[in-house]
Amino acid sequence: MRLSNWFKTKLTDTREQSATLTLNEFFYSEYYPHILTRKEKPQYDEGIFRNHFHKTLGTKTFESLNKKTLEQWLQNQLSTGIKKTTINKHICLINKILKTASEWGQFESFNSVVHNLNPLRTGQLTQRFLSEEEIAVVLELCSHSKHPFLKYFVELLLLTGARSGEASNALWRDIDFTNAIWTVPKSKSGKTRFIYLNEPALELFVSIQKQATDIGLSTSTNCPVFTNPHTQKPYKGFHLAWYEVRKAAGLDDVRIHDLRHTYASLLVNKGVSLYEVQQLLGHSSPQMTQRYAHFANKTLLTRSGIVGDLIVSAKRTAVQSAHSKEARPLAV
Repeated sequence: MRLSNWFKTKLTDTREQSATLTLNEFFYSEYYPHILTRKEKPQYDEGIFRNHFHKTLGTKTFESLNKKTLEQWLQNQLSTGIKKTTINKHICLINKILKTASEWGQFESFNSVVHNLNPLRTGQLTQRFLSEEEIAVVLELCSHSKHPFLKYFVELLLLTGARSGEASNALWRDIDFTNAIWTVPKSKSGKTRFIYLNEPALELFVSIQKQATDIGLSTSTNCPVFTNPHTQKPYKGFHLAWYEVRKAAGLDDVRIHDLRHTYASLLVNKGVSLYEVQQLLGHSSPQMTQRYAHFANKTLLTRSGIVGDLIVSAKRTAVQSAHSKEARPLAV
């Protein structure tokens, strides 16, 4: 039986089921089979549910779920010392499950005000942007690192704004030198995205090829751009080598991901529009790019001056015209 028909069969007798159906039964028999064909990593949701809901809210029937039971679950999560950012991921999942159950007719008493948990306040994430002077220091220190690829990796993130995971997982077949395009088969959003390579980035890839060849690594199409010479597999990360560099530079607060933020800030500071930055970063919504809006203030002030100059010029022309001609009464 096809999965869609299976779900139609399951939904035919919801009124009787809603009083006795538990959250566990709904998740394992309906919700999880549903996301198996729709989410890239459904096992991630299954793991969260198994570890954080199965023995608690999972035993509750939909009719017994209320604000009190949900808040009790939340307090239990907090008491175990789980990070608030992690709990928010759990909240997102339970909200989605309950909303889906309602849409499928399994949770007739669902009320978004009562049954939706609000995410916990975690404070504003501090974003760090390297100055041009700091970039120079970082690149200089990276060039002295014993890591065979750190200097290339860091410079690549600065030149392209790529995520570190995108660079770590890149294969040589993804790099189109002719059209200056780097294809990321699956980005963070699950979609293919294209990174536009400027001339220094293209030259950097050539240098990476040479470095790989010099230390005996293959650069054939199916090989990783950054191959660990010891394991012959892609690097899982460059964090340890990066920590040494940032410590030497006195930049302990700078994460590898801040290199991507730096790329965006440099663009906006040079007058590139937020829409263009959104496209270059591969953001799925403009809201994600708004974090860089404050960098545009100086540019916007300059842009507003264009209109000011035009108005001042128009007023000056009007005054000169008035002086050269006799004033005439306006027609009524």
